[in-house]
Amino acid sequence: MIRKYLLPTAVAFGLMTGAAMAQTTYQSTTTTAVPAPVPPPSGTLSTTTIKKTDDGAGDTSTSQQTTYGNANGTVSQSSTTTVVQPPPPPPTVTTTEKTTTTTVGQ
Repeated sequence: MIRKYLLPTAVAFGLMTGAAMAQTTYQSTTTTAVPAPVPPPSGTLSTTTIKKTDDGAGDTSTSQQTTYGNANGTVSQSSTTTVVQPPPPPPTVTTTEKTTTTTVGQ
């Protein structure tokens, strides 16, 4: 009598675990701690830092960060602009064809 239920039970278990595995999802989260902005010196409205990079192949990047501060707190605003140059075109190929016609005895 146990054999009678063993196969259907195994099949049901396999279907349940297969369905559960099909519903499994994965999620990855990356958290980056951003340090608090440093306020500008007293009496200064804002400070701006600009960083420019050039990779030697014509690709450039400009990053700008401006920090504003007053008695109520400090705020930082930043932006980055990256310019990537397209690859150079392939070299041009010039084909020259020379045809010589020789006529003998007329």
